[in-house]
Amino acid sequence: MDTNTAVESQGVISSTSDGGKLTFSEVECVTKSWIVDFYFLSLCRYYKEKNVAKFSKTLRAFEVIVDDDCHLQDVQQTKRTICCFLSRITDGKNLDVHYDPNSSITPLMSALQVWECLKTAVADTSLHDNVRVLLFVQSVGVCLEMGKVQLAAETLKWLETETDLPQKLQRKLSTVLNKKDAHDQLLMSFSYNRLIESVSTFLDMFLEEYPSDFLLKAASQVVQVRQERSEREESTPTSHTSEISAKIEEQIISSELNLRPKKKLFSTRSIHPWKPETAKKSLCVPRKTSRLKVSRLSFKDEQGLASLPSDKQGLASLQHRGKRMWTWEEDRHLRAGVKAYGEGKWAKILEQFEFPERTSVMLKDRWRTLKKNGKDF
Repeated sequence: MDTNTAVESQGVISSTSDGGKLTFSEVECVTKSWIVDFYFLSLCRYYKEKNVAKFSKTLRAFEVIVDDDCHLQDVQQTKRTICCFLSRITDGKNLDVHYDPNSSITPLMSALQVWECLKTAVADTSLHDNVRVLLFVQSVGVCLEMGKVQLAAETLKWLETETDLPQKLQRKLSTVLNKKDAHDQLLMSFSYNRLIESVSTFLDMFLEEYPSDFLLKAASQVVQVRQERSEREESTPTSHTSEISAKIEEQIISSELNLRPKKKLFSTRSIHPWKPETAKKSLCVPRKTSRLKVSRLSFKDEQGLASLPSDKQGLASLQHRGKRMWTWEEDRHLRAGVKAYGEGKWAKILEQFEFPERTSVMLKDRWRTLKKNGKDF
């Protein structure tokens, strides 16, 4: 959360920068307006791309926000109306979809009614008239294209009674209907694709006046920063990264080991176990102890030792006491591990190669010795 603001339980946001207070509903209103703009811009984009699937999915989310909000601003209300218009145009050829209680009202007929409500939002009067004529023609033409002659006749009758359909255009549509020609010159001149393109032109003009891209620009900046950060991380030299990883691993190991006792008060190893009949305590052989170092591989080795017979286990424990010299095979594995995974990946190298009774810290120390002696090739 921003240090300059704090949300209180009473629905009040206090600003510590100027001492003022804002209600949560005010902030919510601004946030919601940004979201409305983002969804509106997305719907316009998907409409122009003719991506029906994404348009429908985004429209459902848009409806959830705007349909239950009675406090939309005038511009937002206009955007809501435009989206209603776009949905009807998108479903223009789907005659099974209805936006009106009257099932005889096709999507394009309903779009014509919505378009009349957007007359003040269209800056170019000629564009508004052109789209209007296209809607007249295609309302009848789509029905003919789908083989719905009776529905086309009902549509033309509805246009004559419910709209101000020009007489000249009415006569031309009647002629097309009588011929039942879905490929008439009038329908080809005022085609459905031309309707789509004309509406796209209107959207471009509207978005130029009302950009609605604040949230999109903010998100774009975040994505750009993330990409630049990723590129910087990829350009970091591997050796430098390995050194940093090694230092971090060393710090973690040191902090872990410093929490453990440096030595034990009593040894847990017994060379001569105590027998009840002797009435004597077991003989404990003291030995020099150091920091306890445990890695996943060494832990597995200890489990393996526990499964050995008693005489072999004792021999192994005695061998483990002294400092064991590094073998040529271990040095070869260490060089191969560094070549494969890089310096600092000691735990990974320890897991992938055979290093009996070794720890990651031992591998790091041995590699430092090899480099110092010039044997790290």
